[in-house]
Amino acid sequence: MIFDISVLSISNMLYVLGGIFSTLFLTFVSIAFGLLLGSALTFGEVYLPPPLSYIFRAIGEILRGIPLMLLFLILYFGFKLSMTTSALLGLGLRSASYQGQIFRTSLEAINVGQLHAGLSLGLTKFQVFTGILVPQAIRIMIPSFTNEFITVLKDTSIAFVLGVMDLTTRADFIARSVGSYLEIYIFIAVVYFILVKISMTIFNNIYEKIRIPGLGEKR
Repeated sequence: MIFDISVLSISNMLYVLGGIFSTLFLTFVSIAFGLLLGSALTFGEVYLPPPLSYIFRAIGEILRGIPLMLLFLILYFGFKLSMTTSALLGLGLRSASYQGQIFRTSLEAINVGQLHAGLSLGLTKFQVFTGILVPQAIRIMIPSFTNEFITVLKDTSIAFVLGVMDLTTRADFIARSVGSYLEIYIFIAVVYFILVKISMTIFNNIYEKIRIPGLGEKR
């Protein structure tokens, strides 16, 4: 098998790279939706009484148990949503189920005395959750959130099955048109790798700036 560099012409690479905007749009919107819904699932699971807490827990478990591609197909063919909407909802719902667990473990790292102190001051559980616990949990969860962000970024490639014109779909279109797959797929793999490295660097820098002093440090 010979690597044909001529396949990677300027026009072909620019066409493929045009999908970065769609890929990043899917990533950021889905991760934001997942964060909001995941926070709601966490609040319901941790702070609401049974049987409501069981319902929120079941929602998360169901979403984690459905393959992402199948979730796309259910939304697109079952609910007749558009390609982009199906991709955004599918990625967001699946991410919410995992972000909820990330958020829950971050909350468990906070001293429960802060909850009791807030309640003793007359605050509701929701007020303590949003005003006291969430700001700390966000700072704690950044390393795990980084992993989830990268997972969503890479999983946008699965939206290829819906025809969303992201990096992978554009790469496949070029590969089919020139009849050569290896060169294009290696190129797109490098692009995803660069996006992942940039994301990791940004989140690591953010974490170092806002991390809670003493958290995770060896004594």
